[in-house]
Amino acid sequence: MPFGSSIIQAGIKSFFIIFLIAKIVNLNINTYKMNLFKFSIPVLLILGYGKVCSAQKLPGDQEQAQWAPVPPKIDGKLSETESLTAYNRNTLLFYNMSNDAKNLYLVLKSEDPLNSNKILMGGITVSFNASAKKKEKDAASLTFPVIVRTPRGQGRGGSGPGGQRVWQGQNRENRTPADSAALVERRKQQLAQFKEIKVSGIPAITDSLVSIYNEFGIKTGVNFDTKGSFIYELAIPLELIGLKPGKEFAYNIKLNGRDFGVGGNIVVMGGGGGRGGNFGGSGGRPAFDPSMFAATDFWGKYTLADK
Repeated sequence: MPFGSSIIQAGIKSFFIIFLIAKIVNLNINTYKMNLFKFSIPVLLILGYGKVCSAQKLPGDQEQAQWAPVPPKIDGKLSETESLTAYNRNTLLFYNMSNDAKNLYLVLKSEDPLNSNKILMGGITVSFNASAKKKEKDAASLTFPVIVRTPRGQGRGGSGPGGQRVWQGQNRENRTPADSAALVERRKQQLAQFKEIKVSGIPAITDSLVSIYNEFGIKTGVNFDTKGSFIYELAIPLELIGLKPGKEFAYNIKLNGRDFGVGGNIVVMGGGGGRGGNFGGSGGRPAFDPSMFAATDFWGKYTLADK
């Protein structure tokens, strides 16, 4: 999200919060409106700048290897001991890698509602190149969630995860973080659909799809935290991808985006509704955002920690 846009959004929200507080305590807004405005300016800067800086302080690539003394629980829920040490601006993802003697662990976090929705529409592909080359050739790849599409024209207007669309905002500049009970329920329904992992480039696995309850030791977990951020966790045995502690490898993390040619289940997190947009509809549909259909990714290198 652009730096200036983040500040403006936070400032507008803070101004109205202050305005409502003043109303509650029966202040005369006409008398105090200038003081209110002056007071809201620093709050605007603090709130808007603070959130942006939390990401800007982090490096774009993870700089240090981390040994995992205790294997993390892969359930899409960040524990108090898990930290996110890097932020990639191309994919809008906070992330962190760690390992022990047997497994590699990856955690991703998306705070941007539309970016999270892009993940739900196209999944995340994580690739590992044991030769430490930033190339997809000869890399082991995992895609999760695997999105099951409904054919165009089917499931529209229905209920449940078959094809119902839930628009909660128009674009990144027009949304609110509040979640309704209905939206939370739809999130649960959508997450419950993700039962398979797409696999390629792993010699020990001959099938292109494996269950999330597989015999290979690959574990995945996705969820939303209490603030509406999307959390992704992965654990994969090092031997499956030709790695061992102390070895360097290259990795790629890609948000695939939605396949424009097919329909599917779309749940936009956050937002305040409203009309408009050139997505071909009204009544709260979002404006067309081409970034939702374009893959975004980044490459990095990581040297596995060796105890």
